[in-house]
Amino acid sequence: MSENTLTHEEAVEPLMDLVRKHDIKYIRLIVVDLNGQPRAMLIPEYELPRALRYGIGFDGSSIAGFAEIEQSDLIANPDPSTFLIPMWEAPGIATMFCYISNPDGSPFEGDPRGLLKKTMDELEAEGYGFNTGPELEFFYVTRQSESVAPYGSGGYFDLPPLDPTEEMKMETMICLEAAGFQLDKVHHEVAQGQQEINFRYADALKTADNVMLYKLAVKTIAQKHGSIATFMPKPFWGVNGSGCHVHQSLVDLETGGNLFYDPDSSTGLSEAGVHYIGGILSHAKGLSLVVAPLVNSYKRLVPHYEAPVYICWGYGNRSALIRVPQYPNGAGKYVRVEYRHPDPSSNPYLTAVAMLKAGMDGIRRKTEPAEPFSENVYHLSEGERDRRGVEMLPEHLGEAVDAFTPDAVVSEALGGYISKNLVELKRREFEEYLSFTGRSWAESRPEITSWEIERYLTRC
Repeated sequence: MSENTLTHEEAVEPLMDLVRKHDIKYIRLIVVDLNGQPRAMLIPEYELPRALRYGIGFDGSSIAGFAEIEQSDLIANPDPSTFLIPMWEAPGIATMFCYISNPDGSPFEGDPRGLLKKTMDELEAEGYGFNTGPELEFFYVTRQSESVAPYGSGGYFDLPPLDPTEEMKMETMICLEAAGFQLDKVHHEVAQGQQEINFRYADALKTADNVMLYKLAVKTIAQKHGSIATFMPKPFWGVNGSGCHVHQSLVDLETGGNLFYDPDSSTGLSEAGVHYIGGILSHAKGLSLVVAPLVNSYKRLVPHYEAPVYICWGYGNRSALIRVPQYPNGAGKYVRVEYRHPDPSSNPYLTAVAMLKAGMDGIRRKTEPAEPFSENVYHLSEGERDRRGVEMLPEHLGEAVDAFTPDAVVSEALGGYISKNLVELKRREFEEYLSFTGRSWAESRPEITSWEIERYLTRC
């Protein structure tokens, strides 16, 4: 076996002690595919030592974008630091996230989680850390045959009886906190049936794992209560879609200081923070395929529903693509950049890598963004936006694919293997949608089709 094989001999006994202590019978080993979907296998507890030492083989060709049938063998290597006994699982089951390797022990270049770990290790070697905090919105819905309806009639900040989901949300919150989450705030969002459960920021790898666990908890508990929780970006036309605004900041690992904060700046935002914003904005079109990866994503990205359309930024401005939240003086550690482009269907590992690389490109190049917007960008005339050089995000998934490929910073951040497979998957997805509708994008955009419901409702 290669010397690069991912083994965890030192973790065998401590984890087996936990298995015995909590009467664990099975461990669910989770890998994450290019679409950000968790894939998993169960192993009996007595197989855990072998899994930790040598990994567990699986068929990579059965997961789209992973491997071809003629070279299909991949290895799932459990990450000991992620061992968890979730309350939303059946009794006797623990979970672990995995890194993926090739049979010779070398890292599999199509592994999103492995890519983020590698990226974070490289950043740490430069003396920096990367913190992210996502706001994942979702809908509780009910379904009868082909009909999908929001569950409840509540709106923003409503409570029971308009919002009948309190019991589901309370159980979800309890399960998340038992899994180590620190919750921030929980409330009904703008659209009927739309919810938001916010959790605290962490380093980008931990946050990405938390996103996967969060979605599993929300969906599993909703199903238990006879409902469906969906992270589909736009399940209903004519109302707000679900976003996943990602708050982010860079940390000096030696001092613990927030590199986006400057106490001498009138806004509190440092020069590095401004350049980071410049990097994100200059690569926003290329980022779109990663952070808004579905056909349905571009039905969310339309004006007047609190979703970004125009590539610009501002302080406290929720009509802009990037918002710098405003806080009282002395709250320097909270200074951060909120990127409002991503939606909750995005792969959190690839999203973190792409955003970080785009932002760091801005810092290295000292990219100066245009002046921040203080006004509602949606209310500006087309002529005013043109005068100020404001461009638009890609209009549909096909445009996002076309914008991704020539953006060397974003595509190279994901690596040749992932980039190639992602482009193939997403180009085919858009073509299948157009074939189903038999219409142009402009004609079909103002409706949510049955193709989208079948493909995305329970998968997102």
